[in-house]
Amino acid sequence: MDKLRPLGRGIEDLLLPTFAAYAQFIIAKESEIRSTRRETHKYGPTERHQLDIYYPDKPPTEPFRAKPVLVFLYGGGFVGGNKVNEEFAHGLVFGNLGHFFASWYGITVIVADYRLISHGAKFPSGGEDVKLVVDWVVNDLSKKEGYESIDLFLLGNSAGGIHVTTYLLAPDFKEAREKVLAEERTGAGVLLRGVTLLGVPFHWGKEDNAVLRAYLGEGKIWENSSLGILEKEKKKGAEPTLPGVKIQILVSELDPELMFDSAKQFRKEWTKVDTTYEVLEGHNHISPQLGLSTGIEREEAWGVEVAEFYKSRATK
Repeated sequence: MDKLRPLGRGIEDLLLPTFAAYAQFIIAKESEIRSTRRETHKYGPTERHQLDIYYPDKPPTEPFRAKPVLVFLYGGGFVGGNKVNEEFAHGLVFGNLGHFFASWYGITVIVADYRLISHGAKFPSGGEDVKLVVDWVVNDLSKKEGYESIDLFLLGNSAGGIHVTTYLLAPDFKEAREKVLAEERTGAGVLLRGVTLLGVPFHWGKEDNAVLRAYLGEGKIWENSSLGILEKEKKKGAEPTLPGVKIQILVSELDPELMFDSAKQFRKEWTKVDTTYEVLEGHNHISPQLGLSTGIEREEAWGVEVAEFYKSRATK
C-alpha cells in the first residue's frame, strides 16, 4: 500500500504497477489460496457465461442462519477481465478473494465471467448477466444440500458494479429482482440482503469515448449510466425499492475524483434505499481486491469491513 500514492489516480497509469506491487504477497500465500475448493459451472447461453464457485470448509460464522453466498463482479472497463487472471501472480486472482471470504467467514463465493465488448456486450447486457448469475443461484445452487436457504450478497467493482446497478435499477429486471426481495425471511429460498459497490463510476461526467459509446450506445452515455437510469425511473414515478436490502458504497482514497462525486450524488438521488458511504484509506482503484488473502492486516481491513456488513444483513 505504501507504494500506491506515488502512482497517482489515473487508472491506466497505475494498473500494471499496482499488480506488480502485490504479486509477491499473493504468491507467498499460494498454498493457502489454492486450498479452497473451486468448481466451474456454466450459467448462461454463451461460452463466456462461466462462473467459479469457492466453497468454505467450515460453517458460516455467526449470526448467519441461512447460507451466505457472495457474487463478485470484477472490473475491466467493459473490455477486460476474467474470473482467473492467468497472467498475474500464478493465476491466484480472483481466487484470493474467494479464499478470503470462504476461509475466514464461511461465505460461499461466486466469481462470474460476464460478456465484454469483444463478446458483443452492449447495454443492458451486463445487467442481463447479473440476472443470469442470480437465476443460477436460485435454480441450481439452492437445490444443493445445505443451500436450501440462501442470504445473497452482490459485490460489484468498477464496471462490474455498473452491471450490478443496472440489474438493481433498470425496469428490464424488475420482475426478476422481486423474486429475491423481501423485508423478512418467511421460509426457504434465496433472498438478496446486501450489495457492495466498490469504486463504481455512477456517471462519467463529460467523458465521451469509443468504449463508452460501444457499450452504452451513441448519445446514451448519460442515459444508460447508473444515475441516468435512476433519473429516468424517478421521472416516471417508479424509483426502485429494494425491501430488505442495504447498499454499501466504497470509494478508495486514491480513486479518480469522479468516483467520489458520482458516489455522493448517487447516494443522494436514490432516496428509497438504505445506503452507507465510506472511503478506503490508502487504496487505489485496483488495490482492494489484490490485498485480500495477503495476510496483511491493513490490506485486508476493507474485506473484514465488508464481511461484517454482510453479517449485519443476515436474515434472522
